[in-house]
Amino acid sequence: MKKKLNCLLSILCFFTFMFSQSICVLAETSSIETIENTKEMVKEFFTNVYNTRNNIIFTGDIKELKNYFNMNSVAGKGCIENEVCRMMYLRDWSSERGIKFTSVQSFPHINSIKDMGSFYKIQLDEDYKFKYIYDGENETENLFGISLVHYIKLQKSNDSYKILTDYYLDCFSDALKNYYHNLKKDTLPDASPLKYNISQLSPIDRELTIPDKPWKYNRLKAVEYARRYCGVRWVTDNATPRFNPKYTNYTGIGGNCTNYVSQCLGDKEGANMPQNGGWYTQKRLNNTYECSTPWVNADAFRNYIIYSGKGYLVKRGSFKTLCSSSASLPGAYFSKLNYGDIVSYEKKNDIDHNAIVCGFDSHGYPLINSHTVERYNVPFDLGWGDKNIFFHFVHIN
Repeated sequence: MKKKLNCLLSILCFFTFMFSQSICVLAETSSIETIENTKEMVKEFFTNVYNTRNNIIFTGDIKELKNYFNMNSVAGKGCIENEVCRMMYLRDWSSERGIKFTSVQSFPHINSIKDMGSFYKIQLDEDYKFKYIYDGENETENLFGISLVHYIKLQKSNDSYKILTDYYLDCFSDALKNYYHNLKKDTLPDASPLKYNISQLSPIDRELTIPDKPWKYNRLKAVEYARRYCGVRWVTDNATPRFNPKYTNYTGIGGNCTNYVSQCLGDKEGANMPQNGGWYTQKRLNNTYECSTPWVNADAFRNYIIYSGKGYLVKRGSFKTLCSSSASLPGAYFSKLNYGDIVSYEKKNDIDHNAIVCGFDSHGYPLINSHTVERYNVPFDLGWGDKNIFFHFVHIN
């Protein structure tokens, strides 16, 4: 009798355990499905936000964009004002150069989402894709990309959402200092008139090939590396990893721009430029790399390249100086650059940023890749609108 009772109890315990496990699995599955459904809804929301915002470049109408932000809070108003000013800047920047945007797209990628009750904490990447032509020219379309990392508080609002806060490193921040828009006005002012006639510059004919001597700078490999690890997903077809895992990413702790440019020049996947006691990386036991100061510091890198003889300064100047053409220089100073050359950005007498030249548009406008904010084939001055900014064109030998 005891054996039968023990047997029945064992069977009962077994089924009770299995039932509880099934409940846990169902609950976990349901939770995962809920999270995935929320992610899809949030992704759709931000797709609509970005489409509406990007369309402002073409229409100048900001009224619809207000529907996506909490307009009753100071932070919410600050967020939308920043977005509106960014669109104002892009309209001015393009108009001043005789450039016409034909398409501006944004692709949100949800990295994390946490339910905080009345709102969600979200971290997402926004990958931009810009296309443009020059006024009066419909044949050649140029394109570039930018990737931003957003940290967002998204308020639950009935069957939709409202943006409470949105923080991100903005590649346009330097240019936005003099921009302001009264949100009571639903229409942006007209864009600035033509200031720099880039379309009059002679196109630059450059071949990107393997060098004929092994000791020469391999511009092709430098540019290929810059493209592979540019960090903009649509460029690399979502290739992983986005960044070379051998190296520390210094975004948020000083900036990753110079580290990225050094990799393009010095990594074995890149140009494999010989390293030495000043500019180098050393492999640690954990297979990551320790870097010298010139490898990661903007000022030190620019000085090293020039004073070591690896390169030379072509020209330091304002944008106006660098894009001015003449009979002897029909392509302006743009024509003095080549693939794999460097643009250093001087701010308050200090080199603040470095980028690598990875292309030229249909009129020879130098296009750069850089990190901290990920850029792919971006016109080199975009976002650098302060009158006290000077650009250093550095040619690599």
